[in-house]
Amino acid sequence: MIFLLFIIIPIIEISIFITIGSNIGILNTIAIILTTALVGIFLVRRQGIKLLFDAQKNLSQGIMPTKEIKGGIFLLISGLLLITPGFFTDCIGFAVFLKPVQNFIAFQAKKYFQSRIHY
Repeated sequence: MIFLLFIIIPIIEISIFITIGSNIGILNTIAIILTTALVGIFLVRRQGIKLLFDAQKNLSQGIMPTKEIKGGIFLLISGLLLITPGFFTDCIGFAVFLKPVQNFIAFQAKKYFQSRIHY
């Protein structure tokens, strides 16, 4: 499955690059890619600092920072997708950055793993 993603995603990205580049030009395409990477870095950095402070606050109160850990995992995935050059990965990265998408993915993952556990 992961092997297929490493083949399919670059094919999607290349076809999007060609389509957009032929419509708006190569320099505009590169400018958009760099802009989304910079915006993504800014958002991930800001959110990461907030998560870190929230986790420290919870730990100082003796509370396990489970929400912050979950948020950190999604932030890592989002950040990796946002700094990867491409429109498709940027769309997925920005989507994963959103709380409702994170909650949906977490719910689906929990449901998947619970169905795999046999007592």
